[in-house]
Amino acid sequence: MIKHLLKQPTQSGLEEIEHVKFLIISRIAYFALAVHALLIPAFAHIGANTLAIVNVLSVFAWGGGIFLINQGLTSLALRVFCLEVLIHAVVVCATLGLSAGFQFYLWTISCILMIDYQLPLKRAAIYSFLMIITFALLYVFFAEVTYTFSYPELIPHINVINIIIAGLPMVYGIGLIREITISQRIELTEMASRDPLTKLYNRRFAKKLILAAHKKNIENADNLSLVMADIDHFKNINDSYGHDKGDTILLNISAAIRAFLTENDIAVRWGGEEFLLLLGHTNQQQAFAKVEALRQQIAAIEPHQDFPELTVTMSFGLIEWQPLASLECMLQQADAALYKSKHSGRNKTTIATGQSSVFNNIDAVS
Repeated sequence: MIKHLLKQPTQSGLEEIEHVKFLIISRIAYFALAVHALLIPAFAHIGANTLAIVNVLSVFAWGGGIFLINQGLTSLALRVFCLEVLIHAVVVCATLGLSAGFQFYLWTISCILMIDYQLPLKRAAIYSFLMIITFALLYVFFAEVTYTFSYPELIPHINVINIIIAGLPMVYGIGLIREITISQRIELTEMASRDPLTKLYNRRFAKKLILAAHKKNIENADNLSLVMADIDHFKNINDSYGHDKGDTILLNISAAIRAFLTENDIAVRWGGEEFLLLLGHTNQQQAFAKVEALRQQIAAIEPHQDFPELTVTMSFGLIEWQPLASLECMLQQADAALYKSKHSGRNKTTIATGQSSVFNNIDAVS
């Protein structure tokens, strides 16, 4: 449930933080409202009529705070709650003594104060510290107050219940903050690893994935192929139709590439209109067949809905990764194969043999 509430795709990071703050405070407010409502008949029953009246006022305070939250005034509501908890703790401890445990709610509110992002950190810390100082002073001023109402034998149990109830909001709030921290860390990692336009892996991050895949490939004695791809005449498309139309074409091409991939493949926006594909469990012949299918599929798609007459093609250069060869060497040879595709008519797939010479050992296959 918590993860579902945190994963709101349309929310920015700041909106998500505000959403979680709203969630924490509003649920704690409803919980506190219910507790205070139950305390009214409880205090009246034991003969603490003053405390019953105080709790009626507390119910109004928490209800008013909930209204403020629903109006978007969460920070103001939080300050109302803090004032209510402070007054309530002092009055109850002065009446019942410390043995009932109502002073522990000051710790809860001191922690919740720290999630009020509209308060400067220094001021929030001061307010929280004042709550803790108040907690300590209660033991100074009301240490001698004894419980004189009905059911004194229940006081130890009430103390334990108050400690538990005071702790629940802290656990709940910290749990939500933990979840949003993890969620944002994953989101930031994903943002850092993806190209912002195409959502394919970016060049810097992809190198780590590719090297890890290569290492695994060597350990498993498996096949791995690298493919360099480039959109033909993309500069002319940008110049003729505009960069926004060019971006749409990039998005459509990227979608076609993503649909083409298997779970063993990696697609990277290598730069501009150039892409790098890593095909797992794929030898040279298999890679050629897959890339040819992708090339034909791209040539057949409608690259932009506003220009159905526009045809966009791609050129490819591929090589089967030799186990002892470096990534740089394989990229160089795949790029050389792509170069040959470009200069022999485009809309082609060229296989590099992977020999020592980069340019003199390329077998062209159209």
